[in-house]
Amino acid sequence: MRPPERDRTEAVAAPCTELGFGGTVLLDTSLLIELQKRDKYALPVRKAVSHFRFKGASSYSKLEFKRAWIREIAYIHTLCRDAGVRSIADVIDRINRRLASPHQRRRVQTCMEAFTAFFEFGKYALSDRAQLARLRSLCKTRVLEGAIALREAITSEFRGTECVRAEEPPTEHSDGSLNVTIRRCSPDRIQCRVHTFFSENEDHFAQLANEIDSNPGASQELKTMRDHIRLAQQEAIHLCDDKHCSKLADSIIAVDGKNMDVFAANNDKEWITIAKTMAKPLVNPVSGLCHRPD
Repeated sequence: MRPPERDRTEAVAAPCTELGFGGTVLLDTSLLIELQKRDKYALPVRKAVSHFRFKGASSYSKLEFKRAWIREIAYIHTLCRDAGVRSIADVIDRINRRLASPHQRRRVQTCMEAFTAFFEFGKYALSDRAQLARLRSLCKTRVLEGAIALREAITSEFRGTECVRAEEPPTEHSDGSLNVTIRRCSPDRIQCRVHTFFSENEDHFAQLANEIDSNPGASQELKTMRDHIRLAQQEAIHLCDDKHCSKLADSIIAVDGKNMDVFAANNDKEWITIAKTMAKPLVNPVSGLCHRPD
């Protein structure tokens, strides 16, 4: 009887402290978000990347950061302004009721993480109304200063795709509400060079698609990424539709930072395969493990 196949990454995983990394590191969006959370989550990331002399990020990560983190904070801010909301408990109740479907579980988790990052319950002897006003103010500050927070986390960014949506800052309307709209892109209104970026780096994307094909345990996200790589190989303008380019987000970020010595990310299901394909060590400060390329 043939023994079960061992995890393809098990043999190369090791505690980060044993690898002694230095030099340059590419930070994925997942870690840029971890750095915005409370110290329990942010400090391990800061410590893990502190000894790299250069910390880079793709400008495409700014788009993902806005979509996955800034918009959820803005959502909390909106709830704080809702009629009938008089306390933080009311805000939490609305989040739980409005985001009750299973596919919105990640949004609920992100909102709760934002709460713990901005407000420590029971620490301040404030009225319900004062607590709500404090939360609303903190949310507004974090949303409007999100770009500053990202700049402070890295040394520099790479702009291979020249994504215009990544450069759109959140703004405040005259009535005090926040605008965190992410515009749409389509092939008949091309606003960036993601298609050119793909063509210039097609070998890297093709290698990744081949690696995903050879991995029977590939996640659904990786399989979807592979499918859109194959479509872009036929016609690169396929990626000028924002619904399509977003499916390649992690691979775009990795290829944009391909000259970095080390990759760093929290979502191992995708990044172990990506790092292996590009022959980069992968640091995961959250798990405390690193993965060497075979």
